[in-house]
Amino acid sequence: MVQRITLVLFNLLLFFGTQTAWAQSSNGKTQPTLLDSILGSNGTLQPVIEKKDKFRTQIIYSRISKDSKGEIVLTHYSFNANEQSYFYPASLVKLPLSIFAIEKINSLKSHGVTLQSKLSIDSNFTCQKSLTIDALSNDSVPSIKNYISKALIVSDNESYNRLYEFVSPGYCEQRLSEIGFNKARIISRFSSCDSTENRHTNSFKFYNDSNDLIYTQPPAFFSKKITPPFSTMKIGKAHYAKGKTINTPKDFSKSNCFPLQDMHDLLISLVYPETSKFSFSLSAEDRNFLLKCLSSSPQESEIIPIVTNPAYNEFMTNYLYYGAQKNVIRNPNLKVFNIVGQSYGFLSDISYFQDSKNNVEFFLSAVIYANSSEVVGNGGYQYETVGFPFLQELGKTIYNFELKNKSKN
Repeated sequence: MVQRITLVLFNLLLFFGTQTAWAQSSNGKTQPTLLDSILGSNGTLQPVIEKKDKFRTQIIYSRISKDSKGEIVLTHYSFNANEQSYFYPASLVKLPLSIFAIEKINSLKSHGVTLQSKLSIDSNFTCQKSLTIDALSNDSVPSIKNYISKALIVSDNESYNRLYEFVSPGYCEQRLSEIGFNKARIISRFSSCDSTENRHTNSFKFYNDSNDLIYTQPPAFFSKKITPPFSTMKIGKAHYAKGKTINTPKDFSKSNCFPLQDMHDLLISLVYPETSKFSFSLSAEDRNFLLKCLSSSPQESEIIPIVTNPAYNEFMTNYLYYGAQKNVIRNPNLKVFNIVGQSYGFLSDISYFQDSKNNVEFFLSAVIYANSSEVVGNGGYQYETVGFPFLQELGKTIYNFELKNKSKN
């Protein structure tokens, strides 16, 4: 019933159409692609598809098959995907940050530091908070493993902040450059800290099982000049700040940035590292841990305070198929590995769909901007009536297409 009501509101707010979506080909001519045909076959998607620029809609779809040698072959399709078009990634950056945190931990093995090592955090600059206890854990002991689990499973922002402080914007900048993600950057906490405060990161101390100090990471300062990766990073017609509406767009030039294609490729590299053009300093165990976090619902977490907290609903971090709804029935054959973002009117989801029973798997990433008022920061977004219904319908449409065409893969 909730789903039906939401979709009705979605259609009432927007116009209905049946025109097929078209993507721009490399030679400048418009040519229909497989993804265009799939999108055009579903009238419910058309209100957003036909106004793709208004909704800043981007979709990337990768089909998976095997060649005669049994090796993975990826075939990619996209709709309106444009790395020059900025969108606020919000919690999407928790995935690359988690990867970098594991890489950094792996570099400290000679000191005896592991993902499970107890840690404490000092306060060394304004807008920093010291920490010795993690209340959202089984034993109150803070660890990088716990922070990654919480960041990826329930999208916990405080865990992201602690990972950010451990990894540091300097390390993020270095690794993103090495990977070739030249327009991606992770330069801010999820807090009220200003750009200068976000350049400063806290010191960390790690301890062994006997509570002996085994490693100290000193506070750091990211001194490199930050250049906006896009010619314009202004969104909306007005923005809300300090209790009032200001009639100028919101400037995201000092905010995090991660193009959809880069996030899509990042997830592929975790699931199928053999197909990736870049690599991470991760073991098979590290990758399995990350993938488990990406596919687990809150109720499947190993952290008891999360499992028992009714505020964490089963599908809260699944937009492409379940629409983040509470009252939907789980597809018993489907497993989704994903990371989502929600902020400033933007909804995004980077997903790998796996249905082992029906031999179906594919990657699907999408972003939509649901802010009809074009006032950024006032909270008046159409997540429930436009954003979630569109992403849910999109995921189901692609999944159903794959089910019907599995024999042709």
